Amino acid sequence: MDTRHAHAVANEVAGGAQHLAGRMLGDPAMGLAGKAKMLYGKSQQALNDAADATRDNVADKPMTALGLAAAVGFALGAAWALNRSKSEA
Repeated sequence: MDTRHAHAVANEVAGGAQHLAGRMLGDPAMGLAGKAKMLYGKSQQALNDAADATRDNVADKPMTALGLAAAVGFALGAAWALNRSKSEA
């Protein structure tokens, strides 16, 4: 487990503890802040997992990743050009 994953888990655990403390003390603001921190930790974990999977796939299949990046770039460029031509008309 690297530091990115450790920070995500730490945020999730700390948020869960803060949420529980807020519920026990009857402080809705503390409970909500804890819930938000817990969800932030979960989203960090999901982002880290996606980044790891992407890195592994690019390392395993670099030409596929290059082709996909070119296709996405072409599609974005075409959408931008279409939008630009509509706004000029």
